[in-house]
Amino acid sequence: MSDFDTGAATRAIDAALGGPGGLGLVFTVFASVPGVTRTPPRKSLFRSEPERVQIGSWRYEVTSDERIRAAHVVGGSVLAEELLPAATIAPHLARALAEIAASYGPTALPHLSAALDVLAGPG
Repeated sequence: MSDFDTGAATRAIDAALGGPGGLGLVFTVFASVPGVTRTPPRKSLFRSEPERVQIGSWRYEVTSDERIRAAHVVGGSVLAEELLPAATIAPHLARALAEIAASYGPTALPHLSAALDVLAGPG
């Protein structure tokens, strides 16, 4: 994989989102990619925090009603935030992964390729 293909990434992510693993699988698979940080959900009696995945400058959170909130975070400050409609989750994640590919260069490409292969499944 000499260059990151956002179209192929979008298709693989979209297929995984529609499969049995869903978003949890997608977040888990990309957690091993350089530049991606996954924070599992925390629940306690007085305070809870949603599951979060930081991909480059984008932070994704699973809301209490199982929707995805995307926030553009730069220097610890949220510059923009939006709830993603279901149809835009895969392309949004693919663009964030393209940012990782551009930032980390050739060292991230094997990790991204392996993650997309896992999401694409057999065949």
